[in-house]
Amino acid sequence: MTYTNRVMKAFNFYTYSRTICLTLLMACSMALHAQVRDSVQVDSVNTAQAPAKPRQRPRALIFGQVRTSNILARMPQYQAVQKNLKALKEQYEAEAKKSENDFQRKFEEFMQGQKEFPKTILEKRQNELQNMLESNASFRIKVQALLKEAEESMMADVKAELNDAITVVAQERGISIVYDLDGGSVPYIVPGLATDITAGVIKHLGIEDTAR
Repeated sequence: MTYTNRVMKAFNFYTYSRTICLTLLMACSMALHAQVRDSVQVDSVNTAQAPAKPRQRPRALIFGQVRTSNILARMPQYQAVQKNLKALKEQYEAEAKKSENDFQRKFEEFMQGQKEFPKTILEKRQNELQNMLESNASFRIKVQALLKEAEESMMADVKAELNDAITVVAQERGISIVYDLDGGSVPYIVPGLATDITAGVIKHLGIEDTAR
């Protein structure tokens, strides 16, 4: 075999091998593409068949407002508390006034007779007047604390009943937050944004609405 024939034979073998390799690569590529395509189609079908999860809608906040002073003024329980507090205040005031009148009387007696009193008596009267003055001032302070304590105690049940009524009306109307406009916690509310339930609470309590 000549040199030329050997070269031609080697070239033909190389060309044949290269063709076989390219064919195999194309076959593998097509098979892989088909596999990926089938997988994507299956996933698409499964996704389409899967039931869509319901989307939860956020609950809207509904704001309510109330004026407790308008309600309390119409509650018989509140009126009874105010009557009892007034009577208690008048009683304390009478006691304080009596002590102050006693002090005034003794002070006038002291002023009239201080030039004639012996030194020991003068000092004794001065100490008595000083003690009375301090005692009267202390009683005034004590009275204010007693009245405040009595009011809180008497109003506890009234406020509890009022809050229960506000809760019932708010739940019936689906209101999320109720502001007391008399409590000072809300300096401003856009008109029409909140629902005023004052009349509803008055109706729930069965008391007369005399507001005009």
